[in-house]
Amino acid sequence: MDLIIANLDVVRETIARAAERSGRSPDAVTLIAVSKTVQVGRILAAMEAGITNFGENRVQEARAKFAGRGSGLAEGKAPRDGINLHMIGSLQRNKARPAAALFDCVQSVDRIELVDALDKASAQEREGQPLPVLLEANLTGEPSKSGVSPEKLPALADSLAGCRHLRGVGLMTIARMGANEAELRHTFATTRHMLEDLTQSYPGDWAHLSMGMSDDYQYAIEEGATMVRLGRAIFGERTRKT
Repeated sequence: MDLIIANLDVVRETIARAAERSGRSPDAVTLIAVSKTVQVGRILAAMEAGITNFGENRVQEARAKFAGRGSGLAEGKAPRDGINLHMIGSLQRNKARPAAALFDCVQSVDRIELVDALDKASAQEREGQPLPVLLEANLTGEPSKSGVSPEKLPALADSLAGCRHLRGVGLMTIARMGANEAELRHTFATTRHMLEDLTQSYPGDWAHLSMGMSDDYQYAIEEGATMVRLGRAIFGERTRKT
């Protein structure tokens, strides 16, 4: 608990300074604690320290650690009252229905087939409440990363525009690990420009840029990030899986 509190003090100060340098309020930046491989006890400690947004990479792991939406308390699981759970990892079509039932937002939508699957799943699982989604863009061209190329983003946005049970709210991206500051800023600024283009061309609440992780989030904020996804900076080095 003490480590998490100390880390969060540093993170929040860094966010505040970066937001001020970009002429924005720190309140304009949502901190998402990446809790993949993090045990439930440490998640509860982060909640006690004021974290209300968590990000998970896998549906199965998230279901094991977090109570379902609207299900109340569940023994051995983190509660969901006042908590938003974000899917930030690559999502397979066959996991669309449990993802729509469990998560408050899916940030990793990167292909038309997944859009279609999530739209159908949301119709079944969310009782008339559209599922907020972000389109994931791959600007680095790395085959190991998921995400749609900039050239294919308009087609993906077209498919989303026709969905009744999904709501486009922004873009997500992951910068290249080990990139220098100039490359990081270019990646983040390009993503911001892509979002501006979406805002002009497609219906939706295109308000969010989810970009920036433990090693580069200050640059992402300075380039316009409204969500940063931090794991190690909050929980420390990962030593074991849940």
